[in-house]
Parts: sequence; structure tokens; C-alpha cells
Amino acid sequence: MSKLLKLAVASWRRQKLRTAMTVGSLALSVGAVVFVYSLSVAFESSGSQAIEQAIGKADIWVVPAKGVEVNRKDERIDALGKLPSGIEGEIDGLPGVTGVTTVTGSGEGTLQVSSSDPKATAAAMKQSGLTVTSDPGRTIATAGAPALAYLITASSDRFGAYSFAQQFEAVQVNEVASSVLGVVGRVTLALGFLAVLTSLLISIDERRREFGILAAVGITDDVLYLFLVESGLLIALGLVVGVIFGGGMFALLLPSIFALGTVGKAVALVSVYFPIMLILGALIPAWRLLQKSPLELLRSSP
Repeated sequence: MSKLLKLAVASWRRQKLRTAMTVGSLALSVGAVVFVYSLSVAFESSGSQAIEQAIGKADIWVVPAKGVEVNRKDERIDALGKLPSGIEGEIDGLPGVTGVTTVTGSGEGTLQVSSSDPKATAAAMKQSGLTVTSDPGRTIATAGAPALAYLITASSDRFGAYSFAQQFEAVQVNEVASSVLGVVGRVTLALGFLAVLTSLLISIDERRREFGILAAVGITDDVLYLFLVESGLLIALGLVVGVIFGGGMFALLLPSIFALGTVGKAVALVSVYFPIMLILGALIPAWRLLQKSPLELLRSSP
């Protein structure tokens, strides 16, 4: 293995410019994705906590008709507008209601409703003109409705894997993912991916003569291992540099929400691309090339 590493490093030295450009393009794309995804995860974490505080243990959460928004700076939920006066008493008299609590702090201006029969209470709310939904993606009430009521107990998926707070926050995170910054991150990753694949394919094509000579003396398998080690180290170096760059920029620009856990999740995301690039850019092209006879490789070499 040590000989393969030495040969890989020697190949890098012969192609310094291409090596630097490949590592640089991959590092830039990985860094952009790490930054954007870390930012999304950090927003999700702070937003979910604020939503959970606003909802508490309520079965139904009543908010103003214009909805609420996540205040990232103060890590709280802000109501957009006010609930109609007297609505608390009206809700308290509906079927199944066991308690109505006015929220203070995160979610101030909203109501937490406890019910022994949430579905019956929700049906009564609809009859009284409120917009009732179990969909966290619904952010405002229908026109003319005095308030928007979220039926919390019906918002979980069938496996109960996600709470209402997590689903509601996912809607907010999608705003980041679909923003210009998110698009730039995804486009940059795609361009970096293509740059690495192009560099590896060109490297294989330029080394046809070398592969042909080695194949002629019967060391085809070693040629494949050599190119896999060389390509794997190149991709790994680009990923490491990109993670350090993206994590460093995130810590430098947004120190208040920086956490190693969020960067770790982003690293897990970009690491998925490592075997994909290695297989598409190195293993398959090199294997197909080595299926040819040594004579054919030498004739077609540049």
C-alpha cells in the first residue's frame, strides 16, 4: 500500500496544476454546501425549540389569522397580528375543551387549547368560523376567518416519527433551502462534481500509453488499484479542505449559531458523494480502459 501512495503522490507532482484545480474546485463546492446546510440545520434547531415552547402540551394551537413567524435572532415565535377579543372565552365553551392558556414568551399572542376530544373541538371551531388544519404547511387562515387553529394531535405522520414542531420548522427551513443561497450551494456542488469527473477522465485518457505498457507486462490489477488510490486520495483531500473551509466560514460569519453538531450533519451529507465520485470518475472508466488489449491501448495513446 505504501508503494501505491508513493506512486500516487509522484503522479500529483507531475500534474501539479490539474491536481490543484481539481482539489480547489471540489473544496469550493463542498465548502458552499457545508455552509448552506449547516445554516439550515442551525435554523431548524433553534426554530423547533421556540415552536415547542409556544405549543407546550396543547392539543390545538390557535394563532392569529396572519399566522406566526420564527424570530431567529431572539429564538422565539412572534404572532403576526392579534387574536379577536373574547375568542378565549368562546373557545373555552366549545365541546371537549378542558383548558385554554394564553401563551407568554415564545408564541405570545397565541392560545394553547387542551381538549378531551380534539377532533370534536376542531369541528366546533370550524363551525364557529375558524380555519382549522393539521397541515404545518398552512401559514395563514382563509379569507374572513378570525384565527387559524392547528390540530396538533393529528399532525404526526403515521409512524409518529416527527412532531408538529419539527414539521412546522421544516416549512421554515425550506425557505432557506429554496433561497438564492441554497441554489448557489447546489449549483456549486454540481459544478465541482463535474470538474472532478472531467479531471479524472482526462487523466485516464492521457495515461493510455502508461496503462498499456503496464498491462503488457501483466500487472493490470495493480494499475487499477493505483488509479483508485490516486483518485480516492485526491477526492478525499478536496472533501477535507472543503469541510474545513465551509465550517470555518460558518464559524467566522455566524458565531452565535455555530455548533460542531450542525457542521457534522453537513459533513455526513457531502460524504455521500465520495463513493459516487470514486466509482463514476475512477473505477468504471479505468476498468473499461483496461479491458482493451495492451496493443490497442498503445496504438490509441496520444
